[in-house]
Amino acid sequence: MKGAAEGLWSAPICLLLQAACPGGNAASFRSHPATLPELYGADLSGADLGNYNLSGADLREANLHNANLSASHLIDTKLIGANLANADLSGANLIAAKLAFSDLRGANLADADLSSADLTGANLIGANLRGAILNWTRLNDALIDDEQLSTVKSRLEQR
Repeated sequence: MKGAAEGLWSAPICLLLQAACPGGNAASFRSHPATLPELYGADLSGADLGNYNLSGADLREANLHNANLSASHLIDTKLIGANLANADLSGANLIAAKLAFSDLRGANLADADLSSADLTGANLIGANLRGAILNWTRLNDALIDDEQLSTVKSRLEQR
């Protein structure tokens, strides 16, 4: 179901962001993330948030299962305990993002920039990390499968 805000948001998402959308224009988030509403625990499953700037947003424990966040700016975004299973985060800018204890099973993180991100205790089983930038990324106690581990090791050895 497409919302009224340029067909970019589903109705529930538009309601969550209504307070921060000048004149009801959710597309303004593409380049300028105004003061974001409280999104803690929000259900944004399946949302199309590709190419949006949600830097600094508080999305702790949010449900972003199957969401499209490709090429989005999520710099210093709080995603602690968020459900990002099967989400598309390819090419996303996740510098200094807080992803501790998040569920990233099957997520597409290809070519994402995870520099200085915190993935402590995150579940990365089956996630695509090909081409991901992992400079200074914290992976303490993260769940990662053997294939991903070899990808991560080879990327670290290239430095």
